[in-house]
Amino acid sequence: MANVRSLVGKWLVAACVAAAAMHGSALAQSYPTKTVKMTVGFAPGGIADIVTRLIAQSLSQQLGESVIVENKPGADSRTALGQLVTAPPDGYSILLSDASLAVNALLYTNKSYDPVKDFTPLLYVGEVPNFIAVGPTVSANTLAEFIDYAKARPGKLNYAAGGGSTMLGTEFFKATANVDIVYIPYKGQAMGLTALMGNDVQLMVSSVGPLAPLVKQGRIKALAVTGRQRTHLAPEVPTTTEAGLPAMVYTNWFVVLGPAGMPRPIVERLQADLRKAIADPVVMARLRDMGVEVSSTSPDEFVTNLKNDMAKMEKIVKSANLKIE
Repeated sequence: MANVRSLVGKWLVAACVAAAAMHGSALAQSYPTKTVKMTVGFAPGGIADIVTRLIAQSLSQQLGESVIVENKPGADSRTALGQLVTAPPDGYSILLSDASLAVNALLYTNKSYDPVKDFTPLLYVGEVPNFIAVGPTVSANTLAEFIDYAKARPGKLNYAAGGGSTMLGTEFFKATANVDIVYIPYKGQAMGLTALMGNDVQLMVSSVGPLAPLVKQGRIKALAVTGRQRTHLAPEVPTTTEAGLPAMVYTNWFVVLGPAGMPRPIVERLQADLRKAIADPVVMARLRDMGVEVSSTSPDEFVTNLKNDMAKMEKIVKSANLKIE
């Protein structure tokens, strides 16, 4: 009798495994059956918005369903991220985030999400270096000159930031260069750039892609690039290391996320189709034009890197006392 019960138990386990596999296969084959919404937590016109729309268009071709983009600016992208946390984990709500995913979890005392536990990473797009850029009326033409310029005007200069990542990058620069510049928040990179060109602010540390054409037109000045090497978008601009500030290496990055708890077959389908979407030569070329260095980092590797990056950024937050209520 014991042998019979053992055999029946093994049969039931095998049957459950087979049923689960069949269900997973059916789920993956049936998905998607309706429009997928891809949210970005910034206003239209900035690099995050452009990258989102580029990926969404290509992903739509892979999925065979429409992928619409929803801009949800506000609270340094925390509004959009908080919305994704509560979205059904069915694959119809995804989001493109930048490094503010990690930064905001460190900056704000009122945490609305856990960057590791509350999301399913679907695609690590890659990273993009920043320009340390100043407005056209700032007399400094090199990074060293600007640091002297700022030190001679403590608390009298302003900087624009359209999100937590650019804010932390600028605060990192302030701490490294030992300068006092006042933070002015904007709802997105495009609005910050308008302020920089209009001399409402004097400094912006932000992604090279949208800034490079303005640098070439002479509407703003790029003093240094915060990556480990020069950007092909403006090869004449030195790195921070070359400009005499080697500790100031800071890059932004982009990742596509879903809510936690998504069924594995849907996760695998989205991950595969997102990889195909970003591998499209047209998409790759457009991303390169924006200064995005596409990466082969896997979602699991991204989580490991995210934890390591947060540990490093937390030191900056604490040393600069950047906590926000």
